Amino acid sequence: MFGLSWVGSSSVFVVDAIQQGNGGHIGKAPIHDPSYAKWSRLAFHEAGKVYTLLDYKYIGKSTVSPGVVQQQFRFWVKKNGDEFPLIVSIRYDPVTEKVFTILMEQENRGTLRIL
Repeated sequence: MFGLSWVGSSSVFVVDAIQQGNGGHIGKAPIHDPSYAKWSRLAFHEAGKVYTLLDYKYIGKSTVSPGVVQQQFRFWVKKNGDEFPLIVSIRYDPVTEKVFTILMEQENRGTLRIL
């Protein structure tokens, strides 16, 4: 029997293999936790408060100004029956990791960037 469980970062999944005839042994595949995993979990948490999350992609990390780094994610979300892209931007101090802002902006379909 196989099962998938969400780990909380990008598209990282853990596959549990349960061998019924072998004492219920559970094996786990190795997990690669990318450097943006913490920020991905925060983006999921915040966007999930307002929208139904359908899919997402990590856009990237950039330095906004000295002492301010930004992580960006594009979600495909659903709200009130409408589906649309949403950009979630998290700005924080790269040393202390203190979050300054979390901005969620609906991306217009006419101006979608191809990633």
